[in-house]
Amino acid sequence: MKTPAAALARHSTASGAHLRRLAVVGLVAPVVALAACSGESPVTADPTAPAGATASSTGSGDASTSPTPATTTSTTSGSAAPVDKMTTKTLTATLKDPDLGHTITARRLVRNLSWPSGQPVGAKQFEIVGVWVTAKAGSRYSASIDPSMLSLVAASPAQSVVPTSEFTKRWGATVLKPATRSKTTGGWVFFKVDRGTTSALKLGFNRPAYQVSTTGKKLPAKTFTVVLTK
Repeated sequence: MKTPAAALARHSTASGAHLRRLAVVGLVAPVVALAACSGESPVTADPTAPAGATASSTGSGDASTSPTPATTTSTTSGSAAPVDKMTTKTLTATLKDPDLGHTITARRLVRNLSWPSGQPVGAKQFEIVGVWVTAKAGSRYSASIDPSMLSLVAASPAQSVVPTSEFTKRWGATVLKPATRSKTTGGWVFFKVDRGTTSALKLGFNRPAYQVSTTGKKLPAKTFTVVLTK
């Protein structure tokens, strides 16, 4: 039987590609000035105008190629929490931000990860979902990809869920870390969805609004999504 730790195992080959940093310096926080290529203007991120999610979780490499376990489901009787069998799915679902040059790819989806003991209320109400994500930040600006910018979008019941850091140490999993300019990171992002959520899931990237500080050019807040499962 596949265990959560085995399902969340990763390849030892990390894909930490280091691209050349460009010369212009960027400021970070609370209004982020993003360095641009030579001849282009710095860009400022406005975190007060998000496109979506607000909560965080925090890796490099690819997801495990461990086999997908059976998808049968069983439920305990009485007041005990549901015990749904864990399932894993290998996939390649990619979304891109053409303005910033970011590429985000989901490589593995794990559903019904086991809840910690002693949390029957949470286990009854929510399902833990893990998504292995590879995040490659663009090189044009010093804009980072932060795990808090991701979301899991479910069709039924309709919900858009931000990452949780509640389970990052539970299975010894490599969690996703921010990808800074021209760098690639990879790791798990965990979400709590409503118990009974159907199979239709999307991964979302919620880009905040940015503004070019010298020219005034604005990049509006925008959400990009890609289908994980139907």
